[in-house]
Amino acid sequence: MGFDRGLNIENPEIEWLAAEVASLARETKTETIHRALLERRARLRSHTRTSPERLGLRAHIERNAWPIVPPAELGRVLSREEEECTLGRSCGAPE
Repeated sequence: MGFDRGLNIENPEIEWLAAEVASLARETKTETIHRALLERRARLRSHTRTSPERLGLRAHIERNAWPIVPPAELGRVLSREEEECTLGRSCGAPE
């Protein structure tokens, strides 16, 4: 991977933010920007492909949860009321 030239930040807000975060983290601005870019790249990549952890969770659910769900319930869409009750918001009782 070749790089033509160094990074030149000409936005005062970004300069200020990088300096503040670097100070809080006790690292250089370069280290701060490097870490931020690595973390963001990891987050973006995790949204575009299935991670081993997510595959493990799916396998666990398929192995342990789906077999005990009644067949008539599989694929059924919850009504608005059922969804609200499941989320603990309202189960038909007055608020």
